This record gives sequence, structure tokens and C-alpha cells, in this order.
Amino acid sequence: MTTPYADLLRTTPKTAQSRAEITDSTVRSLLDEEAVERSAQLKSLREARLAMEAKTAAVAKPAAPKKPRARKPISVS
Repeated sequence: MTTPYADLLRTTPKTAQSRAEITDSTVRSLLDEEAVERSAQLKSLREARLAMEAKTAAVAKPAAPKKPRARKPISVS
């Protein structure tokens, strides 16, 4: 005779596949979190770089034209 709670009380041993699935899902979630953090950091760094470039572009002076190089005198022998 089986009790109505037999299915609830039955324990199933963990299989290697289920452990692999647990490890896989854990690693994937960690990688996803790292990717989100990395993209947030890249976004903030990009914004800082663009702000710095805009600031330096507004202050930058136009480059002075280069003077032509003096040529060496040709020695006549």
C-alpha cells in the first residue's frame, strides 16, 4: 500500500548531468553579470572620453603652418 505522500517524500539522487546543468547555469549567470558591468563601465568611459575631447577641441588653437626647411648650400668644387 502506498501513501499519498510517497511521491513528495521520495528523494531522487543528483545525477552528474543535473550537477553539470547547475554549474553551467551558475557560470552563465556570472558571465552575464560581468558583461553587464563591463558594458556599463565602457559606457561611462566613452562618455568621459567624448566630454574630454569636446573640451579640448573647444580650447585647442589652430596649428601654425610649418615653415619650409632650409636647404643645405650646394658646395661647388
